[in-house]
Amino acid sequence: MKIYIISDTHLGHDKIIEYCNRPNNHEQLLVEAMNRIKQQDCLIHLGDICIGDDIGWSDCFKHLKCRKVLVVGNHDTKSWSWYMEHGWDFVCDSFKLKYAGKIICFSHKPQPWDGDWEVNVHGHLHNLGHREKEFKELKQWHRLYAPELRNYAPIELAKFVQNNNLKLEE
Repeated sequence: MKIYIISDTHLGHDKIIEYCNRPNNHEQLLVEAMNRIKQQDCLIHLGDICIGDDIGWSDCFKHLKCRKVLVVGNHDTKSWSWYMEHGWDFVCDSFKLKYAGKIICFSHKPQPWDGDWEVNVHGHLHNLGHREKEFKELKQWHRLYAPELRNYAPIELAKFVQNNNLKLEE
C-alpha cells in the first residue's frame, strides 16, 4: 500500500485561479491525478476540498477507488458524519502516524511542535505567499503540500517526507 497526500484542492472556488495563479484547468488536473491512485492505496487530503457545492464536488471523492482520509480544513464546514456519508473513510482535525521512519503529524494548518512528532505535513499556505502574515516562519519540521508547487497532483508520502525543501519535486 502506498500513501499519497493532497491538500487545498478548493474545487469550485473561482477566485483560487486569481489568488494562487492556478491554470484554468486545475480542477481537471487534480481530479484526474487523484483518479490514478490505485484501490489498495490511501489518499490523505489535508483539507479545503471545495468551496461551495459540497454535494456536487463530493462525488469526485466518493468515486475514488482508494481509501480516503480527510483532515478537515478551514473551508470544510460540514459535519464529520456528513463527509463519512459522502465517501470519506476517516475524518479528523489532525492525526499522527509512524511512517517512513518518522512520526508524522498531519494537519491542515502548520502546527507548533509539541515534542511528540518529528514532521508536520500540512497544507493551507498554498504557494508560500498565501497567509504569510499568519504564519511568518516555517520550521525545519514543517512540510507544506501545495497543489501549486506539486503539478496539481497527489504525491507519495514517503517521497514527500524525505524531501527537506519546499520546492517542486520531479
